[in-house]
Amino acid sequence: MNIREAKQNELDEILNLFTETISEVNNQDYSLSQIEAWSSGARDKERWLSKIDEQYFLVTEEEGTITGFASITNKGYLDIMFVHKNHQRKGIAKTLITALIDYAKQNQLEEITTEGSVTARPFFEKYGFKVIKKQKVNRKGIEIANYKMKKRL
Repeated sequence: MNIREAKQNELDEILNLFTETISEVNNQDYSLSQIEAWSSGARDKERWLSKIDEQYFLVTEEEGTITGFASITNKGYLDIMFVHKNHQRKGIAKTLITALIDYAKQNQLEEITTEGSVTARPFFEKYGFKVIKKQKVNRKGIEIANYKMKKRL
């Protein structure tokens, strides 16, 4: 597995991974309407390109195929983390979270915050994140539950 910074010309592959993962992995915790509303965020390509440019945005790859991605802002907000539906439980998320924690420490951040899905909550807790509160976010008029979480460094 290779880990490196994302490139803008990989956006379509990243967005495909994003929507497929939500549809196939998160469907155990979210309804079809919630999945459709959540994955509709892939349509805003300019927003995603900004993330690649402005955040520490990493991808993992195997044999030239992106298997996961994650990003963190310079203020310590872990914005996104997804692992391809066919590459779950291979240590990809561990590799990504470790790299983001290292980045935060190198930049002398005191904490990392995120808004973790119901599906991702146990993973984040395993790496020392604590739930601050359960919340409902609105996507396209649909409420989606997630957890505001924080990890002290």
